[in-house]
Amino acid sequence: MPEHPSPPKIPQVDEERCRACPKCVARKVCRVKAIVAIDPGEPPFIDGGLCYGCLVCVPACPYGAILI
Repeated sequence: MPEHPSPPKIPQVDEERCRACPKCVARKVCRVKAIVAIDPGEPPFIDGGLCYGCLVCVPACPYGAILI
C-alpha cells in the first residue's frame, strides 16, 4: 500500500513577538502570499488554505515571530 505524504506544517504568527512591520520581510519572501495583514499595525496571520508549508517565512522574520 502506498504511503501518503504527511500534511505540511503550517507556521503560526506569535502575536507577542510580532512587531507588525509595515514592510514585513516574511510576507515578502512568501511566494503564495499566505501571510495576510488585515489592519495596518496589527499582526498578520498565515492563511492555512494558501500556505503549502515551505517554511521560508520562519527564518525570514528578524523578530522570530513565525513559529512552526
